[in-house]
Amino acid sequence: MRQHWRKKETGGASGEHEAIVEGVIQHKGTFAFLLSEKEGVGDVFIRGRGLDLAMDGDRVQARVRPEKTGRLAGEIIAVVKRARTSMVGILRRVQNTWALFPEKGNAPPAIVSGFAPNVTPLEGAFAVMEITRWPTPEAGAAGLVNEILGDPGDLRARIDSILRARGINENFPKEVVEQAEECGARLEPAQWQGREELFDLPICTIDGADAKDFDDAVSLEDLGGGMLRLGVHIADVAHYVKPGTALNGEAYKRATSVYLPDRVVPMLPPALSDNLCSLVPRQERLTMSAFMDINAAGKVIKRRLAETVIRSWRRFTYEEIQTLLEGGKVPDVHKSIGEAVKRMGALTDVLYKRRVARGALDFNLPEYKINADPHGRPLGVSLRPRLKSHRLIEEFMLLANEAVATELFSAKMPFLHRRHDSPDPLKLKALSAALGELGLTAGHIEGANAPKGLQDVLRQAANHPLSNLINSLMVRSMRQAVYSPESSGHFGIATRFYSHFTSPIRRYPDLMTHRAVKALLLGKKENHEALPLDKAGVHCSERERAAADAEHKSVDIMRAEMMKELVGSIMDGAVTTVIDSGAFIMLGDTGAEGLLRVNGLKPGAKVKVMIAAVDTAEGKIDLSLEGPPPQGGQAQQQRGGPARQPRGGQPSQRPPLNFSRITFGKRKEKGKGKGRGKGRGRGR
Repeated sequence: MRQHWRKKETGGASGEHEAIVEGVIQHKGTFAFLLSEKEGVGDVFIRGRGLDLAMDGDRVQARVRPEKTGRLAGEIIAVVKRARTSMVGILRRVQNTWALFPEKGNAPPAIVSGFAPNVTPLEGAFAVMEITRWPTPEAGAAGLVNEILGDPGDLRARIDSILRARGINENFPKEVVEQAEECGARLEPAQWQGREELFDLPICTIDGADAKDFDDAVSLEDLGGGMLRLGVHIADVAHYVKPGTALNGEAYKRATSVYLPDRVVPMLPPALSDNLCSLVPRQERLTMSAFMDINAAGKVIKRRLAETVIRSWRRFTYEEIQTLLEGGKVPDVHKSIGEAVKRMGALTDVLYKRRVARGALDFNLPEYKINADPHGRPLGVSLRPRLKSHRLIEEFMLLANEAVATELFSAKMPFLHRRHDSPDPLKLKALSAALGELGLTAGHIEGANAPKGLQDVLRQAANHPLSNLINSLMVRSMRQAVYSPESSGHFGIATRFYSHFTSPIRRYPDLMTHRAVKALLLGKKENHEALPLDKAGVHCSERERAAADAEHKSVDIMRAEMMKELVGSIMDGAVTTVIDSGAFIMLGDTGAEGLLRVNGLKPGAKVKVMIAAVDTAEGKIDLSLEGPPPQGGQAQQQRGGPARQPRGGQPSQRPPLNFSRITFGKRKEKGKGKGRGKGRGRGR
């Protein structure tokens, strides 16, 4: 985010300053955020008539000034670059013309200037428009409708619209698929000449039970004298995806894989992601390895990076590793692998304690999975348990990412940092107040020693009845992590140097890091990428946000689809977020949130609500207050709140929700072939 401050030329109090700021906006309909690209500078709250000029993801210029609260706020004055040339929305007949109402609610509609051949207008359907006229102060956007996706009631069409609106394409160009297939179906000995052969090293992969691809493997050697050598071995995607090729261009364009409840949109074609770059057992695979020699206190004494070739001895699931860590038996486990896993468990404890001691934050939020049938229809929700085997992989991947970043920085090699800035002081002040209202001691989270203060709050929250809410409030007060060629460190992990190295199969920045490592091994110091690192960092950060937005929105849609049968049910809930129009309520243990149009509530307040209405197209749940407001509250139902009566016309008298189709049990672990599955921390 580029900015230049100056004295305000007209109006305002003496000494008031304003700036012309440039950056990408995240459109929320009636307001937006201009996302900060500058370390230490917070996002800018955007409002005003200029919002109609820009669309989500556009790069804009805004006139910005600090408000009395200290928050930066402003108004868009110009669009610098459009994020995409098409938009997605619902097609509606307005008087004598057609209009497309954008997928993101409250944004102004676009006029349909025509329909492509073989496209028949369908009232209320999701459609894709190619924009031929951008919005101006005098007129809105207009364009040609070239595709009808389907009715909002069609769940797959709804999720298709979520993807299209964010520029996420499921299909690979023919040339890209062909280039991936030209890499071959198997590895030949000539292809690993000159690499370190690690076939005798006990190496294994640890993933979800239904994972379809495996891009990281681990090993642990006992060096004696309390020293261990941890090896993290990552699929060498850079060997196959070369700069200047169509394959690389498409990977960069996507920048990340996208994981939805009913499907995965991969960054790379299956010929690579499901085969050559998947570290399947008993098959030779090219890898990039990070070796870390660690003493008994968990300190890395020596690091080494290398191009290697491995043959995984075994593929483990998280549950199998957990069984071994607990002293149980698992079939077909070589003695040396079993011994290594025991050492891994002990090392995990040491690494975790060391990381927390330096100020790392370990948030504990429940993770839910929407289980879908082969047709993409939601079957239920399951809760993923947090096993020590998840923490094991998390600690090893974090250490490898840190080790690689440290080596690259020490060698003055250009690379993309994973940057996570310190929290905005204003957000910490608001968080302190909210936590105080929940009965926690939180004044010490403000100031220079914020990490230790936040850690103390997490300890207080461990056994608190509103632990999930407290963790959620804290996570929301943190800044978003981004990719940047410069960084002063990663706040959440409490490390000076951090990069993404461990998942190049699904994140382009990791692929860039691999290229930097290869250049380092060859003794090169120049920029190894065709694109400037700052431009790549902004692009990859934007695509990461788009993917996360699509994932969250699709989960909301799926949850709403299940909850629609429960209209009229009465549930216990807790206030998570207070906004001008009311408050968002977490509904029991479902992971779902609904909007209660009631003022005067405070975060953490427990309420009894009725599911008044469900909008499956938007993934929104409207609630009404049941019974008296929380003790000591001044809650008042807003006019215009949900008025729809449940089926049958009377509020349901059922007990707090019989989850007929919604199941909340242990989560079936999902792998990257069908979902994330790489464990907590693998994506930090």
